Amino acid sequence: MAQKSVSSYLPSDTYNSLPKDGDLTFLHTMLRVNDLDATMDFFKALGLQETRRKESESGKFTLVFMASAPGAPEIELTYNWGGEDFAPPSRSMGHLAYATDDIYALCESLQAKGIVINRPPRDGKMAFVKSPDGISVELLQKGEPLESKEPWASMENVGSW
Repeated sequence: MAQKSVSSYLPSDTYNSLPKDGDLTFLHTMLRVNDLDATMDFFKALGLQETRRKESESGKFTLVFMASAPGAPEIELTYNWGGEDFAPPSRSMGHLAYATDDIYALCESLQAKGIVINRPPRDGKMAFVKSPDGISVELLQKGEPLESKEPWASMENVGSW
């Protein structure tokens, strides 16, 4: 018996190729966005790539799925065409988290693209940035923390994270 697709936006062959975590497989986190292009640029700066897209004329929305690598858990950016403005996320949505091979290089690259580092990686292990819609993104150094270095070691926090 053929397995049904989990969602009309996730083909069965894609679903069947995902790693399984027992009976459940984590697929994605949906984020409502005010500016699809700006949000996509932000996540591209983090290293994510668009994996698929769904435009719905009847529903007047666009879904863009992005992931750090093929088969990795995705974020689903949902943009409603009516220009509905979403308030910043509540505290019930904490943050997304991504691991990186070099937290200093990633933060330097993000800064060069105009992204504010809200919590700099002073400890060589953890930083926070925010998406254009105010969603906190935690960046973690893979493995052991890097040796503390400037300008990060003395950099102050900016805003909330």
